[in-house]
Amino acid sequence: MFPRWMEDLASRPGAETVLLGVLALLLVIYIWSATEVRRSHERRMHRIRDTLYISTTLLGQLTIHENRKYEWSENEHNELLTAMLACKSAACLSSPLQDQIRDCIKDHDPARLALMHKALERECTALSDELGQNTQDDHWGKAIWTILRPAAEPAALAAAWFLLADLMFRQRLLDVSVESWENTLPWLRVVSLMITIMYGYLLWASPRRGTRGTVTRMLSLLIALCSLLHLIGLEAAPYALGLQLVLFISGFRLTGTRPRSDRPYAGHAELEPTKELSTEIEVKPLRKSGAYTGE
Repeated sequence: MFPRWMEDLASRPGAETVLLGVLALLLVIYIWSATEVRRSHERRMHRIRDTLYISTTLLGQLTIHENRKYEWSENEHNELLTAMLACKSAACLSSPLQDQIRDCIKDHDPARLALMHKALERECTALSDELGQNTQDDHWGKAIWTILRPAAEPAALAAAWFLLADLMFRQRLLDVSVESWENTLPWLRVVSLMITIMYGYLLWASPRRGTRGTVTRMLSLLIALCSLLHLIGLEAAPYALGLQLVLFISGFRLTGTRPRSDRPYAGHAELEPTKELSTEIEVKPLRKSGAYTGE
């Protein structure tokens, strides 16, 4: 069907001009996308440098504190508080670490400070590695990806344009009633394929890190793969669209952020009642055995 309506379009006067205009538009979008990708990468590196610069002071103070035996002086305590407050503005630190820093500001418990120190050191090491990789020469695969990544925007736009053009020409050729089910199926297929284009673009252009990023990418891949059902025929369009909507709705549950109270880290105050309860359970048998011995 594509060659038929494309031949009809090419036979119209001025078709070459329209084609050149479309290619020029896609080239402009590619150049704009490449510029934005480069700027986004530079902003990311700038945020990493700022984060490491801010976090170094806190890391140094925590390291000195762990290697000595005496207590903090009032001046050192104020410097530690200032360093922790400064780290709250670090853009590249994770949300759990920010929560730990916020709790340590409220309560300078040594156990919490030790846990926060380890988490901060771990994240700073990862950021330093990412910053160091930026200074190295690009390997062959990364060089190819640098060229292909900006093509996501023009490719998605071209796919959407071809899809809509195909729908319009198909609707002109179909001799069915507007209110019939056969007239609705092409629209359902277009909606399903548009969703595929959108999530294919997200997979191509927006790589995510971490566990939640992996879940998001897997859901996006499954939603995009649902479009393979269209190979069966036009009758599969409602099933493909329905399956995509089910996966889309389930994504809110699978990738949603849990409340802070539901995910306390090790050493958090919310875990202390549990520890106290376990301590009481251990003490009670000892008291019973002591009473029995006394008798």
